[in-house]
Amino acid sequence: MTRRLIEEWLPVAEIGLESLRERRSMTALPPIYYLHVWWARRPLVASRAAVLASLLPADADQKKFLHVLGIHGDPIATRRKIDLAKRTGENLGTNVYGYERAFSYIPVLPAFWCKLYM
Repeated sequence: MTRRLIEEWLPVAEIGLESLRERRSMTALPPIYYLHVWWARRPLVASRAAVLASLLPADADQKKFLHVLGIHGDPIATRRKIDLAKRTGENLGTNVYGYERAFSYIPVLPAFWCKLYM
């Protein structure tokens, strides 16, 4: 059996930061979560990453993997920038990451497969 991406590589830091962004405020959650707060709710980005990485071969393109998950920038560098701005009192504005929260990104099926396999 061939090895899977999740066995070789998983961007835990990026997924973790996106999971924090997802849960940061109630207004950022998908509308279904307004009805009831499920105590053991799993972040969508982490769930998507685990499923997708377990399906893809180990040699899948890592940048394309992040893009399909909805991580369209460098959340680690942005988080460092935010932490520095908090220490210095600098206002970075509203869209510091430069892209929407990853859980709100829904890849279109043809584009999804083209990104991963071409």
